[in-house]
Amino acid sequence: MKTIIIQRIFPDYRKAIFDKLHNTYGIKLFHGKNASGIHQIETNYSTLIGLWQLSKKETLAFLFGFRKIFKSKPDVIIHEFTIGVPSLLIIRIMAWLMGAKFITWGHNISLGRNFRPFSNLSDFYRYLIMKSSDAILFYSPNEMMHVTKYITPEKLFVAYNALDTDSQRKNYDHIALKNREEVKEEMNIDAKYNLIFISRLLPTKKPEQIIEIFSLLDEAIKEKTAVHIIGDGPMFKPLQELIAAKGYEKHIKLYGKITDPLTLGKLLYISDFMVNPGYLGLSVNLSFAFGCPIITFDNPHMEQKHSPEVYYLKHNETGIIINNLDLSELANALGEALQKDKHLDMRQNCINTIYSEGSINQMFGGFEKALSFVSKNKI
Repeated sequence: MKTIIIQRIFPDYRKAIFDKLHNTYGIKLFHGKNASGIHQIETNYSTLIGLWQLSKKETLAFLFGFRKIFKSKPDVIIHEFTIGVPSLLIIRIMAWLMGAKFITWGHNISLGRNFRPFSNLSDFYRYLIMKSSDAILFYSPNEMMHVTKYITPEKLFVAYNALDTDSQRKNYDHIALKNREEVKEEMNIDAKYNLIFISRLLPTKKPEQIIEIFSLLDEAIKEKTAVHIIGDGPMFKPLQELIAAKGYEKHIKLYGKITDPLTLGKLLYISDFMVNPGYLGLSVNLSFAFGCPIITFDNPHMEQKHSPEVYYLKHNETGIIINNLDLSELANALGEALQKDKHLDMRQNCINTIYSEGSINQMFGGFEKALSFVSKNKI
């Protein structure tokens, strides 16, 4: 079957799964490109199509390339599913006219609330798209369970959202040839406790809260703690100024963006917790790949609901979840965990979880099942 995938953009972190799908099924990728802070790439199996950004919000975009898609004569179209891409409806109609099977892939529902297709207009639109699709791929079972009573369960599948765990495992095994103290010495890091934050430094991510959490730690712990903030964006300079104003230069370091996977892996390997008071996404996968547990909030009143990757975060197993949106409570829980070495027990759980449940092979398996399902009825 000739299969194509349509994505809003082609971020480099998707290359591993698309490589596997291309090498196994000959799948081609059609994608747009924008000016966001996400590193985007092209390959010999990808085709760049037009993208019209509908607003400042990156996920609201209209994709073109209809003629190129039609000329490719696909048997199966897999489309990233977000209602912020209105051109999806046109592609759905095109698939029907071409006799191509249609698979949606992504969150498929609105995160942070129940799926209510008969009382919410946007959910009704999602319902109609999913109902008319030949198969539906979700990032995690958490999203799928909201849909099972409305859509035929047989055509629902999970492609666990994953990074390139094959490469990450090689890097982890290489780094772990030395113990954490040896790696710290190699990197000239002498703090007993190390905390890490990795994200684009946007106002919506509230990275300044990392500094406040550090300030709320017990003084005895604070003296032994280093905070590593990795990422770039408009908040870089304000954070730099805030760190200086509070006199925390000795303890809090801004690295900017780190692209070398080994350097990033070493920083995660020596870190005791990833601290993220905002929403979590694929940083969960990245953190766990190097045995670093996470402490975060999870509350229905958060400004932005966690992405499906939070599925891998289990309270007191692979990290700590604070239900009240209280920075003091989070800081106290973090301090207690460090003093009692709770994070040391969690490290292996993180490794086991991500390389079994969140591996690139698990993600690929979801695509395999969906493609096998739609191929039962020959086109």
